[in-house]
Amino acid sequence: MILEDLHTHSTFSDGRGTVQENLDAAVAVGLQRIACVDHVRRDSDWVPGFVDHVRRVARTYPLDVLVGVETKLLDDRGTLDLPPFLPGVDRVYVADHQVPVPGGIAKPQVVRRALRDGSMHPDEVIATLVQATMRGVAGCPLPVVIAHLFSVLPKVGLFEDDVDLDLLDPLIGAAVDRGAWIELDERWRCPGPRVVARFAAAGIPVVCSTDAHTSEAVGQYTWAPDVLDALDVAGRAA
Repeated sequence: MILEDLHTHSTFSDGRGTVQENLDAAVAVGLQRIACVDHVRRDSDWVPGFVDHVRRVARTYPLDVLVGVETKLLDDRGTLDLPPFLPGVDRVYVADHQVPVPGGIAKPQVVRRALRDGSMHPDEVIATLVQATMRGVAGCPLPVVIAHLFSVLPKVGLFEDDVDLDLLDPLIGAAVDRGAWIELDERWRCPGPRVVARFAAAGIPVVCSTDAHTSEAVGQYTWAPDVLDALDVAGRAA
């Protein structure tokens, strides 16, 4: 049984449940730890109010409640779409919402066409994505959660099996240096056991989340337990 959900969205961004409704749902399904996480951009000025609201609501719940913000990569240098003022935030969730390219980001459909016509190569796309994530983790001012790593790959017609695991080593090194976590994201069903095992072998904490955008989805897992089982079997075999 998974007793945490470390990525839940509320009405502060694009979630449909309030913070209170999400915490109620967490208690109802027997969770012990939850993270309230909402999307930010550079001009998001509501973060202090969000943090204060979560802290006040959480006082009445028998839960370990973390506060996070989710930001996207803006280019291949790992620039984050993050406001400069983040008082009280526990973790920044760094995510690959689109595809980092030199000088900016590209929509998945653009990259898919470029892969099809040969103007981009799969190895180039994957290597740039990993490098941008590494730079985002290394340059983030707060502790990081690497959020739904490789969720963008299927959108461009690529998959985790296309990833050379050796490419992950610089990202893993940055994660170790910065005390980052890697999440198993139920909503996007990534990263899978092959990738997560590489992070876990380096001692990086693997945390579970639903990436819930409704209260009904909080703590509801079907995919993540199988990944944890696969990791456990791999660990015993090693």
